[in-house]
Amino acid sequence: MEYQSKFNGARVLLVEDNAINREVALDLLTSEGISVEVAVNGREALDKLAAERFDGVLMDCQMPVMDGFAATQALRERPELRELPVIAMTANAMVGDREKALAAGMNDYVAKPIDFDEVLATLARWITPQRAGPAEAAELDLHSLPGVDAVAALELLRGNEKMLRRTLLRFFNAHKDFTTSFSAIWDASDPAPARRMAHDLQSIAGLLGMVDVRQCALALEQSCVAADEQAVRARLPELSTALNPVIQGLAACADQLARDQNNP
Repeated sequence: MEYQSKFNGARVLLVEDNAINREVALDLLTSEGISVEVAVNGREALDKLAAERFDGVLMDCQMPVMDGFAATQALRERPELRELPVIAMTANAMVGDREKALAAGMNDYVAKPIDFDEVLATLARWITPQRAGPAEAAELDLHSLPGVDAVAALELLRGNEKMLRRTLLRFFNAHKDFTTSFSAIWDASDPAPARRMAHDLQSIAGLLGMVDVRQCALALEQSCVAADEQAVRARLPELSTALNPVIQGLAACADQLARDQNNP
């Protein structure tokens, strides 16, 4: 319990493919007051980081699908995640492993078998919980949301800010997993529902002043209409790059938007 005051309110993403290691780390981290989400590989971690806000990541290095090195390199390409603390975990306590982790963009390193005191001390060096007090939550500034032109959106909604808040929350809930869902549908070789997904996204993005998202979604929709496999594969990462900061920003204030929706 030594670090509870330090970690109170902190959110950490634990990325670990071994179920036993994952459960042990989960129990120990939560006992210190840390809120923990889990991912079982680097690809799943990237999806969670696109949809939710975290104060830090504990990243296993050797995993199937996508390892920790590749996942960290990918997340560092996202502007909103470049400063996110990432702590490497590896069983390979060999010369050069620390350098490899740091070269991939990780901030620090702990070796397996995990010394939990070392893990907590390392997290304490890097993690600062982002706490929003009541006054800050009550003064949520829609104009500060990344990727959203609130002025343009309010103009289309005739200045109705409550409607904008409600619609932003609906957008978040409907599209936070867009890339994963779209990929699954497209891979099922059924272009019609994939096209509708892209169309719906570009339509609502236009209403909400998400200019970059709308342009990328429109390009994706056109590629679907043409049934151009290569173009779809090229357009989807472009859309993800535009959409991720929007989803990240909305994830950080989703609770506040929900409270606003319930208030008269």
